[in-house]
Amino acid sequence: MRVFDDMNLSSSDEELIAEINDTIVSFIKSKETFLKMEPMNSFRRRMVHKIGTEFNLTSESTGEGINRSVSLKKTELTGIPENIFQKKVIDRGIEIFFTKPGTEVVLRKDGSFGIALNERENQILDRRSVGDGEFRIRQNKIVCRDDNNW
Repeated sequence: MRVFDDMNLSSSDEELIAEINDTIVSFIKSKETFLKMEPMNSFRRRMVHKIGTEFNLTSESTGEGINRSVSLKKTELTGIPENIFQKKVIDRGIEIFFTKPGTEVVLRKDGSFGIALNERENQILDRRSVGDGEFRIRQNKIVCRDDNNW
């Protein structure tokens, strides 16, 4: 989401953004005009405020200390942006990567790839055993030499 171009986001931040997006989309689809979020820290509140602007919502922080939360309100311009669900496409073109034959390789949503470590399933775009040890990254997939789209 372009609203966070000024921030370095971790995978847990990406999960938080997805959770906030889901909450806001559900709110917009509902008949409710006002949504009070649960109390959260300043970083999370900042994310809610920034994401809210993408949906043309007004936002306000209320409360004190650990009880401080964000309230969102619909406006006449509130809506779901067309590109909100658009996924980043990872494609490394004709680059060929090598691994030990038979190794299982994962392609992560952040564009990194390698041997599976302790990734959460929701952070993985593709997972594949690479028989001959050569692979490419094409259209969010791990592609091997014997595939049609090599």
